Formats: sequence, C-alpha cells, structure tokens
Amino acid sequence: MPIEPFAESAVEAALWLVRESMDAVANKTDFDPDPARCFQVLGRLPAIRQLEELTEEQRHDMFVEGFRHLLNGAQGPFELLLAKHKEILWEGFRQRWKVVVDEVPFP
Repeated sequence: MPIEPFAESAVEAALWLVRESMDAVANKTDFDPDPARCFQVLGRLPAIRQLEELTEEQRHDMFVEGFRHLLNGAQGPFELLLAKHKEILWEGFRQRWKVVVDEVPFP
C-alpha cells in the first residue's frame, strides 16, 4: 500500500485544521472545521509556521487528526496503516512535511 497519498492528504488536512482553528480564534467563533475548505491553498503560511513550532510527535498527531476529519472514505486503510505500519507512515509524514516546509521561506 503506497504511503505517499496518505501522508500528503494528512499533512494538507492538518494545515486545514490549523487554519480553521486560527480563523475561529481571530473571528471569535466556534471551531467548526468545514471539510469543503480542506484543500484550499490560501492561508497556508501561518498554518505551516504554527505546525513547524510543534514537536515532531505533536505535528504527527495533527496529521493523523487532520486525516480523520477528511470525508474521503479512506479512513479504514489509514487506520490500518496507523495500527500496523506506524513507522512507515511516520516516515511518509516526515518526507511530505519536508517538501511543504522547503516551499516556504522562513526568516
């Protein structure tokens, strides 16, 4: 089972959750993530910076939580990977996160 699509979706979903959380705080509204906004590109930089400040373990937890919020029908295989091949999935997260972070200039 290829890991890359799961890792890419999980990282993007975590960025979405962070953006939704930041928007809720800024607008003083309830945190109610809208899955329809998941793969929007706008607002990635602040979310990337927030996730970059976390430990790797915390970031991976966000990736998992983000994936679990997706409405893509792949939760079963994802949970199986998480249960049986966690280290491989974690390595996929590391590789995808490096790609995302390398796209952004950090001061």
